[in-house]
Amino acid sequence: MVEPVNEEIIADEKAQAEPGVDQANLEGKVRISEEVIAQLVAKALSSVEGVSPANPGLMTNLRLGRKTTNGVRISISDGDAAEIVVDAYISVKYGLRIPDVCWDVQEAVKEQIERFTGYSIKSVNVYVQGITFAESDAEEENGEEAASDDGEKA
Repeated sequence: MVEPVNEEIIADEKAQAEPGVDQANLEGKVRISEEVIAQLVAKALSSVEGVSPANPGLMTNLRLGRKTTNGVRISISDGDAAEIVVDAYISVKYGLRIPDVCWDVQEAVKEQIERFTGYSIKSVNVYVQGITFAESDAEEENGEEAASDDGEKA
């Protein structure tokens, strides 16, 4: 009589015979650079309506000793589970409610970083450095002023 072959035993023997990578036994670290994370944050900032990156200023860079890229500064904790602190320096489009925009920035950054890196976010600090005005509104106002100076009404 032929005994049924247990497929699990064959799979185990095959795995032992073939050299491969068993991820459960891997040792080592994967470290994602701060610049890569800053690029992901900049991408997240560009996805939020009415937000543009701002420069935090020379004194802030000198005081903290960290480089700011595209209005973003990243700090990564050195522990078993990397935690990230993001400082985002932004300008908000005139007419938008600033707290709502900041909330959207925090959510977009958190989602983007956790999805692409697997790191947990400790905090996303948003610093509103300025207000941007729509260029078309400014051009229309300048055009109206120039027309009224000539004695014509726009």
